[in-house]
Amino acid sequence: MKVFWNFTLVAASFLVFSSSALNIPGIPTSLTTDERLNAVISAAVAEEISHEYLKYLRTGVETPRLRELADELGATKDKKDIFTESMGDLSRANQFLTCTMCRSVVNVIARTFTSPDGELNGPNRDEEARNVIIKMAAYFNIMNDDVVGGLFDLNWPIWDYILNETIAESRSFCGMLPYEICQIQQDQYNLTVTIVGDTPAESNTEMPERGDNDVLILQLTDIHYDPEYRVGGLADCEEPMCCRDALPAGAETTGAGFWSDYRNCDTPKTLIVNAFEHISKTHKLDWIYHTGDVPPHNIWSTTKQGNLDMLTEIDGLLTENFPNIPVYSCLGNHEPHPTNVFVNENDIPAELNVDWLYSHVWSLWSKWLPASAEETVLRGGYYTVLPPTGPRIIALNSMDCYLFNWWLYYNGSLVMEQLNWLHDTLTEAERNGEKVHILTHIPSGDGDCWTVYARELNRILARFNKIITGIFNGHTHKDEMNVHYSTDNHAYAVSWNGGSLTTYSYMNPNYRLYELSGQTWQVLDHHTYIVNLTEANLNPDKDPEWLEEYSFTKEFTSDTSPAGIDKLLVEMAEKPSLLRTFWKFKMTSADPKLEAGCDNACLSTTLCRIATSNYGEKTRCRELQAILEESLANEEDEDDDNGNGDDNGGGASAIMAYSFTCLLTIWLSLSLLI
Repeated sequence: MKVFWNFTLVAASFLVFSSSALNIPGIPTSLTTDERLNAVISAAVAEEISHEYLKYLRTGVETPRLRELADELGATKDKKDIFTESMGDLSRANQFLTCTMCRSVVNVIARTFTSPDGELNGPNRDEEARNVIIKMAAYFNIMNDDVVGGLFDLNWPIWDYILNETIAESRSFCGMLPYEICQIQQDQYNLTVTIVGDTPAESNTEMPERGDNDVLILQLTDIHYDPEYRVGGLADCEEPMCCRDALPAGAETTGAGFWSDYRNCDTPKTLIVNAFEHISKTHKLDWIYHTGDVPPHNIWSTTKQGNLDMLTEIDGLLTENFPNIPVYSCLGNHEPHPTNVFVNENDIPAELNVDWLYSHVWSLWSKWLPASAEETVLRGGYYTVLPPTGPRIIALNSMDCYLFNWWLYYNGSLVMEQLNWLHDTLTEAERNGEKVHILTHIPSGDGDCWTVYARELNRILARFNKIITGIFNGHTHKDEMNVHYSTDNHAYAVSWNGGSLTTYSYMNPNYRLYELSGQTWQVLDHHTYIVNLTEANLNPDKDPEWLEEYSFTKEFTSDTSPAGIDKLLVEMAEKPSLLRTFWKFKMTSADPKLEAGCDNACLSTTLCRIATSNYGEKTRCRELQAILEESLANEEDEDDDNGNGDDNGGGASAIMAYSFTCLLTIWLSLSLLI
């Protein structure tokens, strides 16, 4: 590990020559000392990677230093997680790898393609860019050529346009990632929504009584229909998604199951049809929320027509099975082509926008929406509707917060249009005495959601908390919830996450029912139904058995108000056994998850996630984690913690561990001189 001493010297130079050891240029002063030191490490590693790789690119000669760097980063475990996990769920090692490689790639591109005198800024720049990116990914063992090449082909026209037209500095791209080590000061992204009115002065304790007019609704989310799912196909592949026709048949132990597969596979039509038929025959529904993500996870090989066909087919199945039941939908990140990429900007070239998607979903959704919703659906994929019975529904396009939506890096201020519309729509709803439900695919507290957007969204939600009685989302594929807290730590709202019909990855397929108050439309209880995939695949000739996994009020609390859920979190922190039960249901009781278990670190992360509605603000999370830590220490029969889910190991984690030790020594030495 001696090769990484130069990183510590760079960090030491920053500390010595800055005006204060606590003020490192370009790094937010809000970060802790340790976070800023690790930020310097990542920046130094990225700078050296790009410097050495550019020499290799220009000369074809691999230096020993570049090989050392590649071996260390290439050894990072679970590299596939970078493509299959939420940013916030990545291990510290993979967070380091993601941030550092992002910086390295941006450095290489900026210095070779976008610079006027860049040696690759010529007539063959597209082909050269493709070669550079594919070779760089292969060199650092990121992913195979087919996946990287496919991603490049789909996304390069957008990347190229953004890199040449953006108002932001190139270093800002990676600074938007939700990792402290990657953050930089970005004044151009310090956006603020003008809000009229006061924020809550206390937690929201409203809890209506049950009544004869209570209703039952269904939430479907993250269906991820794969028309190319192949029973017996290779389920244990190296691509981000498996079980497809294009893959060779697997051996018995690696072949995809009949009803789906726990590994990185999406949903066959047989399971979707079975689920819809079961729900329609079993439950009497008042309406349905569909919170996005119909296409599968083949992000490197999507087509525009393929996505449109899948949206049409799933809409047809919903109409067939629920002919007279309103379905209110919002967009997920997998609906566009390329995946994740949405923009609402008039000056963008027509071939790069997603007007084709907005037009198509309007043709599907319009049967349940008023004509007045057409303008905003066609403009940005969002709308509001006031049904004859029920709350006002506001469906947001949460791609304005999604960090894999490249247009955020073009001009982050584009998100203001929808946020201002939301504020104005809620203002009118408040004036009219309406209650409101909000549909949004990505939870604002997820690591994939831009923290600036999440901050401003939460300011709006806090202001109108008295009329917002339900927030429903998906995206994470986990059966979970998030409590929203004001800046004064008052619990003012709860977001309910419906899990996923897809099993991607290592989950049981599920759907969720909500009992709503007929007075305020607040959630009184919810019920999650699952199929045990292990048992279902052992009996492919029989319909799978859909079981009620749990009722929220029976397992946890009858007080589903924001204040009641906050009280539940304190109880979970004080009684880890209750938190373990929540984690089990969060993972839909899936056999692989239960076998892996949830250690103390996992429990702490689970609790923190519930108490987070902005990944960059974790005050309540830290308070609850402190209670949990004490409770775990006091457990009489506590087993030794074997580090399930830890970040120990080689590769990037080794760089971090070694560098942190060296930097700590330097920091202590410098402290004595200051």
